[in-house]
Formats: sequence, C-alpha cells, structure tokens
Amino acid sequence: MAQRTSDLILPTTVRPRPRVNASRVLLTLLFVVLTFVFVFPLYWMVISSLRPDGRIFVDAFDLLPSALSLDSYNSLFEQEPYGRWIVNSILQTGGFAFTALFLCTTGGYALAKFRFRGRNFLFLLIVVSQMIPFHLLIVSLFLMIIQLGLVESYWGAIIPIAASPIGIFFVRQYMLSIDDEMLNAARVDGANEYQIFYSVVLPNARPAIATLFILFSLEYWNNLLWPLIVFRQAENMPLAVGITRLINQYRQSYDLVMAGSTLATIPIIILFLFLRRQVMTGIAATGTGMK
Repeated sequence: MAQRTSDLILPTTVRPRPRVNASRVLLTLLFVVLTFVFVFPLYWMVISSLRPDGRIFVDAFDLLPSALSLDSYNSLFEQEPYGRWIVNSILQTGGFAFTALFLCTTGGYALAKFRFRGRNFLFLLIVVSQMIPFHLLIVSLFLMIIQLGLVESYWGAIIPIAASPIGIFFVRQYMLSIDDEMLNAARVDGANEYQIFYSVVLPNARPAIATLFILFSLEYWNNLLWPLIVFRQAENMPLAVGITRLINQYRQSYDLVMAGSTLATIPIIILFLFLRRQVMTGIAATGTGMK
C-alpha cells in the first residue's frame, strides 16, 4: 500500500545561528564612544552660543534648553569687527593655501620626476626640517618680515610659513604614481616642461591637490601664534586671533566666544563636504605612491 505524502517526514535543514563577533561589537562600541567624544563638544558649543545672555554657565548642563536666543550673535557683530575678521580669514587662508600648493606641487614634482645629483639628500633635508620646532624660528621670521616691511600685511602672515615639508613629501609620494611614459609621450609631442606640468601632471594629481588644499586651509584657519605676532590692529586680524580678544583680564565674554567659534567652523565644514571625495582618494593613494 502506498504511503501517503502527508505521512512522510521531510528532512529539514537547520540553519546555524549567526555567531556574534565580539571584536566587531567592541570596535563598534569604540567608534560610538569616539563619535560622542568628538561631537559632544561641538554640540555644547552651538547650544551655549544660543543661550540667553548670562546663562552659559548657569545652565551649562541643560543639554536641551527650552529658551534659545541670538543675543550672542547680535552682540558679536555689534561690538566687534567680526565680519572683517571673516573676510580676513578667507583671504589669508586662500592666499596661504594657493601659495603653499604652488610651492609643494612644483617641489614635489621636481623631486619625483627629475633626475639630478643630490636629489635624495635634498629630499631628506626637507623632511628632516619638519622636525625643527616652529617656535625656534619665530624670532628670525619676525625680523625678516620687519626688514621686508611686511608687518601688518597679509603677505607677512603667509610667505614665511608657506613652504611645507610635509606638503612636499605628500605631493612627491603621489607624483611617483604618475606614469613616466605619459610624460615622455607629451615631450615627444613637443610639449615643454611647463606645459607638461600644467596640462598633464596637475590634472592627474587633483586628489592630492584637493587633500592638501583642505589641510592647508585648516592649518591657517586655526593658526593663532604666527598671525598673533604679525598683526596688531584688530581690523587686520583673522578669526583665530580676533576671538582671543574676547577674553582677557578685563573682559570675559564666553558667550561671544561660543558664537564666534560656531560661525568659524562653518566654512571649513562646507569646504570639506565639497571636496570630500577627492580628499579620500588622495589620502588612499598617497601613502604607497599607487593609484
């Protein structure tokens, strides 16, 4: 007698339970903690800048304030030349970034693609110079800009610190990934070295250039020591120096500091979001000299 289908016992496959990877869980928790550590001060800064006048420390632990105010921002623009500081920072940061990029791209290209005696020794000297503390050079640099008449000028704040050993090293490593055959083909077609640099090398080095542009912009935007030495008049100061004027032995306007610091972070964030893809590509390719 044939056995009915309903009486048959069909074999079932038991799926193994997914194994919990302890290292992955710990790594995720670590990144969550690091994210909180980095984001919380920014959040507290923004919230503190929006508190009513005089409440920044009274309600310091109130992370979700019910009353918000723009008094700190209004006072900042009324009492200080903050708009002028923003313009100064943008112009000085742009001038520094483009000047440093010009020096680093030309120097890095020469060290990567030209063969001359002492090239490796020169590259070693440039890298070793990064180990010299900047504080040891302040007096000589300041005397130099005095002799050149560059005190209280944009170029006095830009030129002495524009040459970056790390930037030259960064560009050189990336330039090593550019194929020499492509450069030789351009020479065969009649292009001179300047045409090769601007028409072949720079377009292929855009990720590295974008990365350095972000780094140089961030470096000068947050630079306090050297602009503090160069500038004395408030109307010439960049943001980093101008904000420090809000706190001294006679005045402690922490609410204005929070408002000014909040506004000062916005341009750099926008710049990074605009160039983030090129930055990631440049950082990934530079370490090994490979694309």
